[in-house]
Amino acid sequence: MASLRATSPDRAGDILAAAARLFRERGVRSVSIDEIAQGAGIAKGTFYLYFKTKDDLLAKLAETMVEQMVQAAESAGRADRGAIDRFCAAVLAMQSVDRSEHYLADALNHPENSGLHELTNRALVRRMAPVLAAIVEQGQRDGIFNVEDAQATLEFLLAGQAALLGGGGFHWSPAEHAARLRATFIIIERSLGAPAGVLVERFSALGIGREGCN
Repeated sequence: MASLRATSPDRAGDILAAAARLFRERGVRSVSIDEIAQGAGIAKGTFYLYFKTKDDLLAKLAETMVEQMVQAAESAGRADRGAIDRFCAAVLAMQSVDRSEHYLADALNHPENSGLHELTNRALVRRMAPVLAAIVEQGQRDGIFNVEDAQATLEFLLAGQAALLGGGGFHWSPAEHAARLRATFIIIERSLGAPAGVLVERFSALGIGREGCN
């Protein structure tokens, strides 16, 4: 029986890679499972040994994207720089991954995938907050930040930013989005006890938050 055949992590990776390529080229909703299987060089039946549906595959891609964002932020946050620079570099690295996978962001923002979008945001908050908190805690020891509970504060900030600015649910105009983005920067700065203006200026200079980052 097909359901009892051994599966291979490499084959699953081939399917994910083929799907990601097709999704980037044409968008998620226009790509069929038949086309994904063909792109991966497998029979359609083999696809179902690894993923029940295209939504199941999309969930795995979203999980992979979150892990890539976390790894990019961890790497950027280890740079031999001050806490402010490390914090901003980690946020920028996280956003760069998000921008590079715009096809996935578009799919997650579709109303039909609202549940998956929420699960992805929760995973991002849980995985990213400890990474950023470690930078803030080191900065606090160096006298740069001043916050009672860095991780809990960052969980709140990440979740709030995702709800207000991510997914396009509020349909902000460009001017409205820009105003709320600046307010978000100010809230982050004050919540972490950073010197007045330093994070706002650095975020704006780096372009963090532009292009509708989720």
